[in-house]
Amino acid sequence: MAVADLVGTGERPPVWSLNERGHMVARAVSGLTGGGRREAFIVRLASGREMEASADTSLMTLGGWVPISNLHVGDRVAIPRRVPAPSDVRPMADDELVLLAHMIGDGSCVKSQPIRYASIDEINLSAVTKAALHFGVTAKRDDYAAARVTTLRLPAPYHLTHGRRNPVAAWLDGFGIFGKRSYEKFVPAPVFAAPNQQIALFLMHLWSTDGCITWDAKQRLGNVYYASTSRRLVDDVRQLLLRLGIPTRLYRVAQGRYRDAWHLRVFGAGNQRRFLTVVDAHGLKFFAAREVLSNLQGIASNENVDTVPSEVWDTVRQRLRDQGMSHRAFADSMGIKFCGNAMWKPSPSRSRLHRAAAILDDRGLHDLTTNDVLWDRVVEITGIGEQDVYRVEVDGADNVVANGISVRASHDVNTGDAITR
Repeated sequence: MAVADLVGTGERPPVWSLNERGHMVARAVSGLTGGGRREAFIVRLASGREMEASADTSLMTLGGWVPISNLHVGDRVAIPRRVPAPSDVRPMADDELVLLAHMIGDGSCVKSQPIRYASIDEINLSAVTKAALHFGVTAKRDDYAAARVTTLRLPAPYHLTHGRRNPVAAWLDGFGIFGKRSYEKFVPAPVFAAPNQQIALFLMHLWSTDGCITWDAKQRLGNVYYASTSRRLVDDVRQLLLRLGIPTRLYRVAQGRYRDAWHLRVFGAGNQRRFLTVVDAHGLKFFAAREVLSNLQGIASNENVDTVPSEVWDTVRQRLRDQGMSHRAFADSMGIKFCGNAMWKPSPSRSRLHRAAAILDDRGLHDLTTNDVLWDRVVEITGIGEQDVYRVEVDGADNVVANGISVRASHDVNTGDAITR
Protein backbone atom coordinates (compact mmCIF):
# COMPACT_ATOMS: atom_id res chain seq x y z
CA MET A 1 0.00 0.00 0.00
CA ALA A 2 1.31 3.47 -0.88
CA VAL A 3 2.16 5.93 1.88
CA ALA A 4 -0.45 8.34 0.49
CA ASP A 5 -3.15 5.68 0.96
CA LEU A 6 -2.13 5.14 4.58
CA VAL A 7 -2.21 8.86 5.24
CA GLY A 8 -5.71 9.09 3.88
CA THR A 9 -7.13 6.11 5.74
CA GLY A 10 -5.27 6.32 9.03
CA GLU A 11 -4.47 2.59 8.81
CA ARG A 12 -1.30 1.28 10.44
CA PRO A 13 -0.78 -2.15 8.84
CA PRO A 14 2.25 -4.42 9.39
CA VAL A 15 5.33 -3.63 7.33
CA TRP A 16 8.52 -5.54 6.59
CA SER A 17 11.65 -4.63 8.51
CA LEU A 18 15.10 -6.16 9.02
CA ASN A 19 16.02 -7.30 12.52
CA GLU A 20 19.53 -7.09 14.00
CA ARG A 21 20.60 -10.32 12.23
CA GLY A 22 19.27 -9.27 8.84
CA HIS A 23 16.08 -11.33 8.77
CA MET A 24 12.76 -9.94 7.59
CA VAL A 25 10.13 -9.57 10.30
CA ALA A 26 6.70 -7.95 10.35
CA ARG A 27 6.39 -4.83 12.49
CA ALA A 28 3.71 -2.22 13.04
CA VAL A 29 3.82 1.35 11.78
CA SER A 30 3.82 3.49 14.92
CA GLY A 31 3.86 6.89 13.30
CA LEU A 32 3.26 8.56 9.96
CA THR A 33 3.77 12.30 9.86
CA GLY A 34 3.98 14.86 7.10
CA GLY A 35 7.42 16.06 6.06
CA GLY A 36 6.08 18.81 3.81
CA ARG A 37 7.55 19.37 0.37
CA ARG A 38 11.23 18.56 0.02
CA GLU A 39 13.77 18.34 -2.75
CA ALA A 40 13.53 14.70 -3.82
CA PHE A 41 15.50 12.18 -5.84
CA ILE A 42 14.62 8.99 -7.63
CA VAL A 43 17.01 6.12 -6.97
CA ARG A 44 17.06 3.26 -9.49
CA LEU A 45 18.72 -0.09 -8.88
CA ALA A 46 20.06 -2.77 -11.21
CA SER A 47 17.13 -5.06 -10.33
CA GLY A 48 14.68 -2.47 -11.68
CA ARG A 49 13.53 -1.29 -8.26
CA GLU A 50 13.18 2.42 -7.74
CA MET A 51 12.05 4.79 -5.04
CA GLU A 52 11.57 8.51 -4.51
CA ALA A 53 12.85 10.15 -1.34
CA SER A 54 14.49 13.27 0.05
CA ALA A 55 18.26 13.75 -0.02
CA ASP A 56 18.73 12.88 3.65
CA THR A 57 16.84 9.59 3.41
CA SER A 58 19.30 6.79 4.20
CA LEU A 59 19.59 3.43 2.46
CA MET A 60 21.31 0.42 4.01
CA THR A 61 24.82 -0.39 2.81
CA LEU A 62 27.20 -3.00 4.20
CA GLY A 63 28.95 -0.25 6.14
CA GLY A 64 25.76 1.23 7.59
CA TRP A 65 23.12 3.78 6.68
CA VAL A 66 24.12 6.23 3.92
CA PRO A 67 22.02 9.28 2.88
CA ILE A 68 20.98 9.40 -0.75
CA SER A 69 22.98 12.62 -1.08
CA ASN A 70 26.15 10.58 -0.34
CA LEU A 71 25.34 7.57 -2.52
CA HIS A 72 26.97 7.05 -5.92
CA VAL A 73 26.26 4.95 -8.96
CA GLY A 74 27.80 1.53 -8.32
CA ASP A 75 27.16 1.53 -4.57
CA ARG A 76 25.37 -1.53 -3.25
CA VAL A 77 22.30 -1.29 -1.05
CA ALA A 78 20.05 -3.79 0.73
CA ILE A 79 16.86 -5.21 -0.74
CA PRO A 80 14.94 -8.34 0.38
CA ARG A 81 16.10 -11.77 -0.87
CA ARG A 82 12.89 -13.24 0.48
CA VAL A 83 10.03 -12.31 2.78
CA PRO A 84 8.18 -14.65 5.15
CA ALA A 85 4.47 -15.38 5.07
CA PRO A 86 2.34 -12.98 7.14
CA SER A 87 1.46 -14.01 10.68
CA ASP A 88 -2.27 -13.93 9.86
CA VAL A 89 -2.36 -16.24 6.83
CA ARG A 90 -5.86 -16.37 5.31
CA PRO A 91 -6.40 -19.03 2.61
CA MET A 92 -8.62 -18.36 -0.38
CA ALA A 93 -10.61 -20.91 -2.35
CA ASP A 94 -8.36 -22.46 -5.00
CA ASP A 95 -10.98 -21.83 -7.71
CA GLU A 96 -11.00 -18.14 -6.80
CA LEU A 97 -7.22 -17.90 -7.10
CA VAL A 98 -7.26 -19.71 -10.44
CA LEU A 99 -10.01 -17.55 -11.91
CA LEU A 100 -8.44 -14.35 -10.56
CA ALA A 101 -5.07 -15.19 -12.13
CA HIS A 102 -6.61 -15.85 -15.54
CA MET A 103 -8.85 -12.77 -15.44
CA ILE A 104 -5.87 -10.56 -14.56
CA GLY A 105 -3.88 -12.06 -17.41
CA ASP A 106 -6.34 -12.60 -20.26
CA GLY A 107 -9.69 -11.46 -18.94
CA SER A 108 -11.89 -8.53 -19.90
CA CYS A 109 -14.31 -7.01 -17.44
CA VAL A 110 -15.44 -3.68 -18.84
CA LYS A 111 -18.57 -1.92 -17.61
CA SER A 112 -21.72 -2.62 -19.65
CA GLN A 113 -20.02 -5.45 -21.55
CA PRO A 114 -20.03 -9.23 -20.97
CA ILE A 115 -17.25 -10.61 -18.80
CA ARG A 116 -14.90 -12.47 -21.13
CA TYR A 117 -11.79 -14.59 -21.10
CA ALA A 118 -9.76 -15.28 -24.26
CA SER A 119 -7.11 -17.92 -24.88
CA ILE A 120 -5.68 -20.27 -27.49
CA ASP A 121 -4.79 -22.79 -24.77
CA GLU A 122 -7.47 -25.45 -24.27
CA ILE A 123 -6.06 -26.36 -20.85
CA ASN A 124 -6.42 -22.76 -19.69
CA LEU A 125 -9.93 -22.57 -21.11
CA SER A 126 -10.85 -25.70 -19.15
CA ALA A 127 -9.36 -24.27 -15.96
CA VAL A 128 -11.42 -21.08 -16.27
CA THR A 129 -14.56 -23.04 -17.09
CA LYS A 130 -14.14 -25.14 -13.96
CA ALA A 131 -13.23 -22.19 -11.72
CA ALA A 132 -16.27 -20.19 -12.88
CA LEU A 133 -18.54 -22.94 -11.54
CA HIS A 134 -17.43 -21.87 -8.05
CA PHE A 135 -19.65 -18.82 -8.62
CA GLY A 136 -22.45 -20.80 -10.21
CA VAL A 137 -21.43 -19.46 -13.64
CA THR A 138 -21.46 -21.71 -16.71
CA ALA A 139 -18.99 -20.45 -19.29
CA LYS A 140 -20.25 -19.98 -22.85
CA ARG A 141 -17.75 -20.72 -25.58
CA ASP A 142 -17.29 -18.56 -28.70
CA ASP A 143 -14.76 -19.73 -31.28
CA TYR A 144 -13.22 -17.22 -33.66
CA ALA A 145 -11.43 -19.22 -36.33
CA ALA A 146 -10.07 -16.16 -38.15
CA ALA A 147 -8.46 -14.83 -34.98
CA ARG A 148 -7.42 -18.34 -33.89
CA VAL A 149 -8.66 -17.65 -30.38
CA THR A 150 -11.49 -18.90 -28.22
CA THR A 151 -13.48 -16.60 -25.97
CA LEU A 152 -15.41 -17.66 -22.89
CA ARG A 153 -18.32 -15.51 -21.80
CA LEU A 154 -19.10 -15.70 -18.09
CA PRO A 155 -22.78 -14.75 -17.86
CA ALA A 156 -24.71 -14.42 -14.62
CA PRO A 157 -26.62 -17.59 -13.64
CA TYR A 158 -29.76 -15.53 -13.05
CA HIS A 159 -31.63 -12.56 -14.48
CA LEU A 160 -29.94 -9.28 -13.64
CA THR A 161 -32.11 -6.62 -12.06
CA HIS A 162 -31.44 -3.40 -10.19
CA GLY A 163 -29.05 -4.13 -7.33
CA ARG A 164 -28.29 -7.64 -8.55
CA ARG A 165 -25.03 -8.13 -10.41
CA ASN A 166 -23.13 -10.87 -12.13
CA PRO A 167 -21.42 -12.69 -9.21
CA VAL A 168 -18.06 -12.65 -10.97
CA ALA A 169 -18.37 -8.92 -11.67
CA ALA A 170 -19.29 -8.20 -8.06
CA TRP A 171 -16.41 -10.34 -6.85
CA LEU A 172 -13.87 -8.57 -9.08
CA ASP A 173 -15.30 -5.20 -8.12
CA GLY A 174 -14.78 -6.07 -4.47
CA PHE A 175 -11.07 -6.38 -5.23
CA GLY A 176 -11.03 -3.07 -7.06
CA ILE A 177 -10.01 -4.56 -10.41
CA PHE A 178 -13.36 -4.59 -12.24
CA GLY A 179 -13.14 -2.29 -15.25
CA LYS A 180 -9.35 -1.97 -15.10
CA ARG A 181 -7.45 -1.86 -18.37
CA SER A 182 -4.39 -4.03 -18.86
CA TYR A 183 -2.00 -1.23 -17.86
CA GLU A 184 -3.97 -0.62 -14.64
CA LYS A 185 -4.13 -4.17 -13.32
CA PHE A 186 -2.68 -5.34 -10.02
CA VAL A 187 -2.76 -8.25 -7.59
CA PRO A 188 -5.53 -7.75 -4.98
CA ALA A 189 -4.49 -7.58 -1.32
CA PRO A 190 -6.13 -10.90 -0.22
CA VAL A 191 -3.69 -12.84 -2.43
CA PHE A 192 -0.77 -11.56 -0.35
CA ALA A 193 -2.37 -13.05 2.76
CA ALA A 194 -2.67 -16.52 1.22
CA PRO A 195 -0.31 -19.36 2.26
CA ASN A 196 2.75 -20.03 0.15
CA GLN A 197 1.29 -23.06 -1.66
CA GLN A 198 -1.60 -20.89 -2.84
CA ILE A 199 0.82 -18.13 -3.86
CA ALA A 200 2.51 -20.74 -6.06
CA LEU A 201 -0.87 -21.83 -7.49
CA PHE A 202 -1.81 -18.25 -8.33
CA LEU A 203 1.54 -17.54 -10.00
CA MET A 204 1.41 -20.80 -11.98
CA HIS A 205 -1.90 -19.81 -13.55
CA LEU A 206 -0.94 -16.15 -13.99
CA TRP A 207 2.26 -17.23 -15.81
CA SER A 208 0.15 -19.36 -18.15
CA THR A 209 -1.32 -16.14 -19.56
CA ASP A 210 1.38 -13.53 -20.12
CA GLY A 211 4.36 -15.47 -18.83
CA CYS A 212 7.19 -16.89 -20.91
CA ILE A 213 9.09 -20.14 -20.37
CA THR A 214 11.45 -21.10 -23.21
CA TRP A 215 14.87 -22.63 -23.73
CA ASP A 216 17.53 -20.85 -25.82
CA ALA A 217 19.56 -23.76 -27.19
CA LYS A 218 22.19 -21.51 -28.74
CA GLN A 219 22.93 -19.61 -25.54
CA ARG A 220 22.07 -22.57 -23.31
CA LEU A 221 19.90 -20.31 -21.20
CA GLY A 222 16.36 -20.50 -19.91
CA ASN A 223 13.99 -17.58 -20.48
CA VAL A 224 11.55 -17.29 -17.61
CA TYR A 225 9.73 -13.97 -17.35
CA TYR A 226 6.33 -12.33 -16.93
CA ALA A 227 5.30 -9.46 -19.19
CA SER A 228 2.76 -6.71 -18.61
CA THR A 229 2.11 -3.07 -19.43
CA SER A 230 1.22 -2.54 -15.76
CA ARG A 231 4.22 -1.61 -13.63
CA ARG A 232 2.12 -2.11 -10.50
CA LEU A 233 1.21 -5.66 -11.53
CA VAL A 234 4.79 -6.77 -12.16
CA ASP A 235 5.87 -5.18 -8.86
CA ASP A 236 3.14 -7.20 -7.15
CA VAL A 237 4.26 -10.40 -8.89
CA ARG A 238 7.83 -9.69 -7.81
CA GLN A 239 6.70 -9.42 -4.20
CA LEU A 240 4.82 -12.72 -4.41
CA LEU A 241 7.90 -14.44 -5.84
CA LEU A 242 9.92 -13.17 -2.86
CA ARG A 243 7.52 -15.12 -0.63
CA LEU A 244 8.86 -18.21 -2.40
CA GLY A 245 12.50 -17.10 -2.20
CA ILE A 246 12.76 -16.30 -5.92
CA PRO A 247 14.54 -13.01 -6.80
CA THR A 248 13.88 -11.20 -10.07
CA ARG A 249 15.05 -8.36 -12.27
CA LEU A 250 12.75 -5.91 -14.02
CA TYR A 251 13.26 -4.42 -17.48
CA ARG A 252 11.32 -1.81 -19.45
CA VAL A 253 10.70 -2.90 -23.04
CA ALA A 254 9.73 -0.28 -25.65
CA GLN A 255 6.88 -1.31 -27.98
CA GLY A 256 6.90 1.44 -30.58
CA ARG A 257 3.63 3.36 -30.64
CA TYR A 258 2.17 1.07 -27.98
CA ARG A 259 2.64 1.35 -24.25
CA ASP A 260 5.98 0.18 -22.91
CA ALA A 261 5.95 -3.30 -21.41
CA TRP A 262 7.65 -4.52 -18.25
CA HIS A 263 9.45 -7.86 -18.23
CA LEU A 264 9.98 -9.43 -14.82
CA ARG A 265 12.76 -11.99 -15.27
CA VAL A 266 13.73 -14.92 -13.08
CA PHE A 267 17.50 -14.95 -13.57
CA GLY A 268 20.14 -17.61 -12.99
CA ALA A 269 19.93 -21.39 -13.36
CA GLY A 270 19.36 -21.95 -9.63
CA ASN A 271 16.51 -19.44 -9.39
CA GLN A 272 14.90 -20.80 -12.56
CA ARG A 273 15.06 -24.36 -11.22
CA ARG A 274 13.41 -23.19 -8.03
CA PHE A 275 10.67 -21.41 -9.99
CA LEU A 276 9.95 -24.45 -12.16
CA THR A 277 9.79 -26.82 -9.20
CA VAL A 278 7.98 -24.60 -6.67
CA VAL A 279 5.66 -22.64 -9.00
CA ASP A 280 5.75 -24.98 -12.02
CA ALA A 281 3.72 -24.22 -15.14
CA HIS A 282 0.18 -24.72 -16.41
CA GLY A 283 -1.30 -25.30 -19.83
CA LEU A 284 0.94 -25.48 -22.89
CA LYS A 285 3.75 -23.86 -20.92
CA PHE A 286 3.94 -27.02 -18.79
CA PHE A 287 5.69 -28.82 -21.63
CA ALA A 288 8.09 -25.92 -22.26
CA ALA A 289 8.86 -25.92 -18.53
CA ARG A 290 9.81 -29.60 -18.66
CA GLU A 291 12.29 -28.84 -21.48
CA VAL A 292 13.85 -25.93 -19.60
CA LEU A 293 14.04 -27.86 -16.34
CA SER A 294 15.66 -30.84 -18.07
CA ASN A 295 18.30 -28.65 -19.70
CA LEU A 296 19.01 -26.77 -16.48
CA GLN A 297 19.87 -29.96 -14.61
CA GLY A 298 23.31 -30.05 -16.21
CA ILE A 299 24.11 -26.38 -15.58
CA ALA A 300 25.82 -25.28 -12.38
CA SER A 301 24.35 -22.28 -10.58
CA ASN A 302 26.40 -19.10 -10.89
CA GLU A 303 27.17 -18.10 -7.31
CA ASN A 304 28.19 -14.62 -8.44
CA VAL A 305 24.58 -13.54 -8.92
CA ASP A 306 24.21 -13.28 -5.13
CA THR A 307 27.35 -11.82 -3.58
CA VAL A 308 28.23 -9.78 -0.51
CA PRO A 309 29.93 -6.39 -1.21
CA SER A 310 33.72 -6.63 -1.34
CA GLU A 311 34.00 -4.29 1.66
CA VAL A 312 33.30 -7.37 3.79
CA TRP A 313 36.93 -8.38 3.26
CA ASP A 314 37.93 -5.44 5.50
CA THR A 315 36.14 -7.21 8.33
CA VAL A 316 37.77 -10.53 7.44
CA ARG A 317 41.25 -8.99 7.46
CA GLN A 318 40.56 -7.39 10.85
CA ARG A 319 39.48 -10.77 12.26
CA LEU A 320 42.68 -12.33 10.89
CA ARG A 321 44.76 -9.68 12.70
CA ASP A 322 42.78 -10.27 15.89
CA GLN A 323 43.45 -14.02 15.70
CA GLY A 324 47.04 -13.75 14.49
CA MET A 325 46.38 -15.69 11.27
CA SER A 326 48.37 -14.81 8.15
CA HIS A 327 46.70 -14.18 4.81
CA ARG A 328 48.53 -17.17 3.33
CA ALA A 329 47.33 -19.47 6.12
CA PHE A 330 43.79 -18.18 5.59
CA ALA A 331 44.00 -18.91 1.85
CA ASP A 332 45.20 -22.45 2.60
CA SER A 333 42.29 -22.97 5.02
CA MET A 334 39.88 -21.69 2.37
CA GLY A 335 41.32 -24.10 -0.20
CA ILE A 336 42.24 -21.29 -2.61
CA LYS A 337 45.50 -20.12 -4.14
CA PHE A 338 47.19 -17.28 -2.28
CA CYS A 339 47.49 -14.33 -4.67
CA GLY A 340 48.32 -11.37 -2.48
CA ASN A 341 45.98 -8.39 -2.44
CA ALA A 342 44.07 -9.70 -5.47
CA MET A 343 42.40 -12.17 -3.11
CA TRP A 344 40.45 -9.32 -1.49
CA LYS A 345 39.12 -7.60 -4.62
CA PRO A 346 36.15 -9.71 -5.86
CA SER A 347 32.85 -9.61 -4.01
CA PRO A 348 32.56 -13.03 -2.33
CA SER A 349 29.70 -15.41 -2.93
CA ARG A 350 27.66 -16.42 0.09
CA SER A 351 29.21 -19.90 0.09
CA ARG A 352 32.75 -18.51 0.00
CA LEU A 353 32.04 -16.08 2.83
CA HIS A 354 30.39 -18.91 4.75
CA ARG A 355 33.68 -20.84 4.63
CA ALA A 356 35.50 -17.76 5.91
CA ALA A 357 32.98 -17.34 8.74
CA ALA A 358 33.49 -20.97 9.77
CA ILE A 359 37.29 -20.65 9.77
CA LEU A 360 37.14 -17.49 11.88
CA ASP A 361 34.18 -18.69 13.98
CA ASP A 362 32.53 -15.30 13.44
CA ARG A 363 28.78 -14.99 13.96
CA GLY A 364 28.53 -11.60 12.25
CA LEU A 365 30.08 -12.93 9.05
CA HIS A 366 27.90 -16.03 9.28
CA ASP A 367 24.77 -13.85 9.48
CA LEU A 368 25.78 -12.14 6.23
CA THR A 369 25.64 -15.52 4.49
CA THR A 370 22.23 -16.57 5.82
CA ASN A 371 20.27 -13.33 6.12
CA ASP A 372 17.36 -12.08 4.00
CA VAL A 373 19.38 -9.35 2.27
CA LEU A 374 20.27 -9.21 -1.41
CA TRP A 375 22.84 -6.54 -2.25
CA ASP A 376 21.55 -4.59 -5.25
CA ARG A 377 23.51 -1.97 -7.19
CA VAL A 378 22.64 1.72 -7.68
CA VAL A 379 22.48 2.55 -11.39
CA GLU A 380 20.93 6.03 -11.35
CA ILE A 381 20.22 8.90 -8.95
CA THR A 382 18.20 11.73 -10.46
CA GLY A 383 16.72 14.88 -8.95
CA ILE A 384 12.97 15.26 -9.52
CA GLY A 385 12.31 18.59 -7.80
CA GLU A 386 10.12 19.19 -4.78
CA GLN A 387 7.74 16.41 -3.80
CA ASP A 388 5.35 15.67 -0.92
CA VAL A 389 7.16 13.43 1.55
CA TYR A 390 6.18 11.64 4.75
CA ARG A 391 8.11 10.30 7.70
CA VAL A 392 7.45 6.68 8.69
CA GLU A 393 8.21 5.26 12.15
CA VAL A 394 8.18 1.55 12.98
CA ASP A 395 7.77 -0.18 16.35
CA GLY A 396 11.03 -1.68 17.60
CA ALA A 397 13.10 -1.09 14.46
CA ASP A 398 15.10 1.59 12.70
CA ASN A 399 14.19 0.49 9.17
CA VAL A 400 11.34 -0.32 6.83
CA VAL A 401 11.10 -1.80 3.32
CA ALA A 402 9.76 0.85 0.92
CA ASN A 403 9.24 -0.06 -2.75
CA GLY A 404 11.33 -3.16 -2.14
CA ILE A 405 14.34 -1.23 -0.73
CA SER A 406 15.49 -1.10 2.90
CA VAL A 407 15.15 2.49 4.15
CA ARG A 408 15.99 3.96 7.51
CA ALA A 409 12.78 4.63 9.42
CA SER A 410 11.92 8.21 10.45
CA HIS A 411 13.28 9.43 7.12
CA ASP A 412 11.25 10.94 4.31
CA VAL A 413 9.70 8.79 1.61
CA ASN A 414 7.47 9.84 -1.27
CA THR A 415 3.70 9.45 -0.91
CA GLY A 416 3.68 6.98 -3.81
CA ASP A 417 6.22 4.57 -2.29
CA ALA A 418 4.76 1.28 -1.04
CA ILE A 419 5.67 0.23 2.49
CA THR A 420 3.26 -2.62 3.25
CA ARG A 421 3.03 -6.40 2.59
